[in-house]
Amino acid sequence: MEIEKRNKTSSAQLKAIKKYQSKHKDNNYRNQKKSRAKNFILNDARIDELEFFSELISERLKELKNNNSN
Repeated sequence: MEIEKRNKTSSAQLKAIKKYQSKHKDNNYRNQKKSRAKNFILNDARIDELEFFSELISERLKELKNNNSN
C-alpha cells in the first residue's frame, strides 16, 4: 500500500509563486546566493575562512560607505 503525499499548498498558490519567480528572476537569484552564503558561514566555514570573509566584508563596507558619502 503506497501512502499518497499531499501538497499543502493550493494549486492557485503554486501558480502565483511560479508567476512571481518568473517575473523576479534577479531577486530570486540574489536570495538564493544569500541563502547559500549564510548556510555556509553558519554550518560549514572554518575559522580561517571566517576570518577571510570578515576581511572581505570590512573592505566591502568601506567601499559602500565611501560611495554613499559622495
